[in-house]
Amino acid sequence: MDHPWYATWFNTPYYHDLYQHRDLTEARQFIRELCGQLGVRPGERALDMACGRGRHAQVLAELGLRTTGIDLSTESIEFAKQFESELLQFQVGDMLQPIEHEPVKWVFNIFTSFGYFENDDLHQEAIRHMAQALEPGGKLVFDYMNGAKITDQLVPEDTVQTDLCTYHIKRQLDGDTIVKTIRFTVDCSVNVYEERVRAFTVEELRAFMEQAGLRVLHTKGDYDMSPYHAAFSDRIIMVSEKPL
Repeated sequence: MDHPWYATWFNTPYYHDLYQHRDLTEARQFIRELCGQLGVRPGERALDMACGRGRHAQVLAELGLRTTGIDLSTESIEFAKQFESELLQFQVGDMLQPIEHEPVKWVFNIFTSFGYFENDDLHQEAIRHMAQALEPGGKLVFDYMNGAKITDQLVPEDTVQTDLCTYHIKRQLDGDTIVKTIRFTVDCSVNVYEERVRAFTVEELRAFMEQAGLRVLHTKGDYDMSPYHAAFSDRIIMVSEKPL
């Protein structure tokens, strides 16, 4: 059976090379601001779902949260384990399966680590599993791209040069999905990967949360928790609470 695109692409060194600018310094800046606005407290338990190589989870642990980073990519988790500490652990896991972890105060799904699945039943299942991982009164902090702005200002084509190779990137809309085609050559071999991410609306995301039994507390437009505006905001920051 073919693996879904994200299970293959995220496990390659080229994915991490292309997005190398998404580093710990960037993560530290916006995670600290976000957590300051949320009022997180040292000692509380947190999950970083789809944590990648763990840059966000590292900052959560720096802030005193007892953090577990979970990701589907075995390569990413093997890399992240070098950062483990008393407050920080990593494990391989799939948000489409029940999360094997004690209930937590916070679940973070950061930087559009969602929207990849074949249909909305699977997206709903992922949100349901994140909701189930919360203790009563716990909160899901869901950070997603603002699809309304991105689709309106879509850059059709660009090139990214790194020390490793040159990436030629094309973007297009396929219905309500943003499709990014990434082409590069390594050792005379042409490689092509495709990213497919749904441009969910605020209303669609809210429906996922409510269907999972969560109560949406806030919908904001950036990590400083400024108001959301469809035309101008860079992000959709949705904070939802599990009832007591």
